[in-house]
Amino acid sequence: IFLAFLVPIILSRFRKLRLPIVVGEIIAGIIIGRSGFGWVQHHELVLDLLAELGFVFLMFLSGMEIDFSSLGLLNGKQKAEKQPASPIRLAGISFLLTLGMSTLIGFAFTWADLASSPWMIALILSTTSLGVVVPVLKEQGLSSGRYGQTLLISALIADFVTMLLITVVVAALSHGLTLDILLVGLLFVAFFLMYYFGGIFFNRVKGVRRILEELSSATAQIKVRAAFTMMLIFVALAEMLGTEVILGAFLAGAIVSLLKRPEDESLIHQLDAIGYGFFIPIFFIMVGVDFNLASLLSSPTALLLVPLLLLSAAAVKLLPSLIFKSSFSWKQTLAAGTILSSRLSLIIAASAIGLRIGVINESFNAAIILVAIATVVIAPPIFTRLIP
Repeated sequence: IFLAFLVPIILSRFRKLRLPIVVGEIIAGIIIGRSGFGWVQHHELVLDLLAELGFVFLMFLSGMEIDFSSLGLLNGKQKAEKQPASPIRLAGISFLLTLGMSTLIGFAFTWADLASSPWMIALILSTTSLGVVVPVLKEQGLSSGRYGQTLLISALIADFVTMLLITVVVAALSHGLTLDILLVGLLFVAFFLMYYFGGIFFNRVKGVRRILEELSSATAQIKVRAAFTMMLIFVALAEMLGTEVILGAFLAGAIVSLLKRPEDESLIHQLDAIGYGFFIPIFFIMVGVDFNLASLLSSPTALLLVPLLLLSAAAVKLLPSLIFKSSFSWKQTLAAGTILSSRLSLIIAASAIGLRIGVINESFNAAIILVAIATVVIAPPIFTRLIP
């Protein structure tokens, strides 16, 4: 907790480095973790719980960051005026190109006998860290503009589409396609039902809005309590259905974003303060704590794989991001490809799954972890230099 307080102060004294606070937190975690002084244990129950809550809260706030009015749902008059390509269209094309390039690289790794499933490698390389993109854009004050929304949606598609596809691929490789995969759809059914009936209840039923406003101050803070309730209901539902809890948290945040009104702006600030002021920094510090440098250095194969994987990870994001040039400047386009190259928790989780089912080996898994750390340390500073 003291490190979470100290890191922003230290980074503010080294403005020329332009290191995002997220990067500083990860580096701080490496210093105090098992790859550094070993002051914090790898598995500490309380810290693991707080870090998990931090990650869930980060996904919840990520859902709240999406501005649904900018997703390209334009009316006929706007379409006739030749508006630039919508953020969701640009993000979708970019991801399809990324997936295609990643698949080719996956087959190359399989041909070189470094992995046994090109599809799993393709999905591992297709990930982007929404957990890094959101804080960096927020720190730069870009999350609400068209450019920031395009990057947010690009990261969102990359994270959650690959997560769903990984579920399908792992099921197919492990025990064939089963009907259990369809349970994920129930989460989206719950999302639409909650949005529909929540809109009726909170916005149309007489007296509900007045009661919410009356109880939103002092010790009641009913809106904050409602947001936490929504988040944890969807997290629990996702857990029951056997899917990723972060997907449930994101959908809960999206519901809050859809239902909120202009007078709810203070709620957004309160939730940001709780998340970025306490839970989320613990998550990023624990990412650094968990990094095992010793196991990586003991494998020469992993060290050889690192530059190859790092180059591949950058290429599959930078080249497809050139599609953004149709709507943004060259500097913004290169910055977009750079920040979307950052990976963190999802790529590490996907690699661990691949290791568990035997489609990648230990050295490949260790290299993936280092690539994730490297991209999350390198990409955000470059982005902040290109887009100050």
